[in-house]
Amino acid sequence: MILNKSKFLLVLLLSVVFGNFSEDMSFFTTNSKFSQKAIAQTVKKDLIAQTNPTGIINRGKQVIINGQKINLPWIQWREGTNEIHTGISDMGAEAVLGIELLSSTKSNQQPIRWFNYNKTLATKFINPYRYLDITDLIKTTSLQVKIQNNSLNLDLADSRVNKVSETKSNQGKQIIIELDKPSFFKVSQGRKQAFITIYSKYNRPSFSDFLGINDPFNNTPIEDEEGDRIIGNDENIIKDSLFKVTSKDKQTLVTINLPLGSNIKVTSANPNRLLVDLNPSVVTPREIQWQKDILMSRKYIRIPNSSDIFLVSALTFNNKKYGLDLRPILPDSNTVIGASPLKTIGNELGLLAGINGGFFNRKNRLPLGTIKKNNNWLSSPILNRGVIAWDDVGNFKIDRLKLEEIITVNNRNRLINAYVNSGYVQKGLARYTSDWGNNYTTLSDQEVVLVIKNQQVIDKIIVNKAGTKSIAIRPKTYLLVVRKSQELVNKFNVNDQIKLNIYTSPPEFAKYPYIMGAGPVLLLNRQIVLNGEAEKFSPAFNRQKASRSAIAINNQGKVLLVAVHNRIGGAGPSLEEFAKILRQMGAVSALNLDGGSSTQIYLGGEIIDRSSATAARVNNGLGVFLRERN
Repeated sequence: MILNKSKFLLVLLLSVVFGNFSEDMSFFTTNSKFSQKAIAQTVKKDLIAQTNPTGIINRGKQVIINGQKINLPWIQWREGTNEIHTGISDMGAEAVLGIELLSSTKSNQQPIRWFNYNKTLATKFINPYRYLDITDLIKTTSLQVKIQNNSLNLDLADSRVNKVSETKSNQGKQIIIELDKPSFFKVSQGRKQAFITIYSKYNRPSFSDFLGINDPFNNTPIEDEEGDRIIGNDENIIKDSLFKVTSKDKQTLVTINLPLGSNIKVTSANPNRLLVDLNPSVVTPREIQWQKDILMSRKYIRIPNSSDIFLVSALTFNNKKYGLDLRPILPDSNTVIGASPLKTIGNELGLLAGINGGFFNRKNRLPLGTIKKNNNWLSSPILNRGVIAWDDVGNFKIDRLKLEEIITVNNRNRLINAYVNSGYVQKGLARYTSDWGNNYTTLSDQEVVLVIKNQQVIDKIIVNKAGTKSIAIRPKTYLLVVRKSQELVNKFNVNDQIKLNIYTSPPEFAKYPYIMGAGPVLLLNRQIVLNGEAEKFSPAFNRQKASRSAIAINNQGKVLLVAVHNRIGGAGPSLEEFAKILRQMGAVSALNLDGGSSTQIYLGGEIIDRSSATAARVNNGLGVFLRERN
């Protein structure tokens, strides 16, 4: 008897599960084309392939360097003649180890620079990270690797910082850090200061080295470009010197007072030096084919007919042709209330890439604009502001959007509501569903909350003071909240029948399952259509120069996620300048997203356009996921 292989494997697997392996094996005669030994080997290989399709033998998200635990995804796998290969997340390696990633046109190869080691490493993409194969780095340096309590121990020979000195270069100021051996290091930059943490002892600590610093390793002051202090306090700001050096627990911290308008670039060089350059245009442009469908770029762009030049970070991907999905993202899947760092959200959701999204109230962490996901309005549009809508086959639309709900009471009274799950509090009606959360707490004084279940008013609750009462939003129920309108209150009674009809303007937005709102709209058909007044933005907002982020579509239908911070030697772009930058990048249509300290792009586990310590928490964003294949 000849048995179909797939059927056989199914029977065999079931027999193993239910403990009848020996009895089921007798089912197969000697005429079967599979011997029992071959069958067992086949089953073993198939089961391993199903549970571990990438051949990974070890993996984790924590690395230990000189006893210090660092968040850095890593893997190990076997190749060739059973050789164990080790990989570390490329974005993490650059962010926390100082391994510089250079331009590359091949997603499976990545040139790097780290002291005297300048080679091209193979990469291994396993969703959601791209790993650098550091096997050759381990062989050709003093680096040793071992697994320790589910962490990867990267053991370098103990190194020391011998000297830190200041000099001048052709482009500005330079600090030279001399070591006796190569060492891992990380860099953080704020508006006024930068910090270089080196995993090495300092050879010559003195009392003056510690002057003005109170435990800098745990209380380092970092500001964003608007001057908002992210961590630390004023007493810890170092004054009257370009840099200070401290040492603690096999680490050396070099704290740098940045000259006005300067950026920092730290280059590891041979012999065993870190070259720290400080000037406005020190950051090196690059373009990396990070994954076959995602291009990461960093370039300088000059606005036409202007001397102003901006450093622009961007991700480009094709949502129409390739296996990527774009989705609205939130810190908590059970509520639209909340705020978290984009890096935290990305790591928890397993994002490939992402960018901050729309506006929100920083104090109460409530959304102030459109979020629609899987045809469900998580939060409604406000003030006719700009949105981007899309579907799963790569169709996009950018325009201004209004939403209108027609509420019919007892098939007679027709009332209009424009706000669903919104933190934008106005006189009139608003509706709150379970997407708001398990409860609704009153947002203003003198609210009347109507509980609707199965299209019927089942309760009418009067609350005089904001924040004093929390009302449950149970399954198959929603709340209608009446604010500052006794006339509307009088139109509702317990047991009234309620019907809802939802409309959008323009109407074609109703067909899109995903929408993210922010504004203003910057580009349509390659034309600058900026009109902040039409979208009810304040004159101050329309005039200001700040960090900006945007989502745009180019003439090939590809999606651009873009972040711009300061111009060379000056402030960030205005909205009009930002529109011109995006058009220079080939954008056909573009939407401005929340900016300032919210501006941040995520890729492979890290924030790539700024130091993550200076990136503010966000209420929502746009995430890029690897499409699940059936």
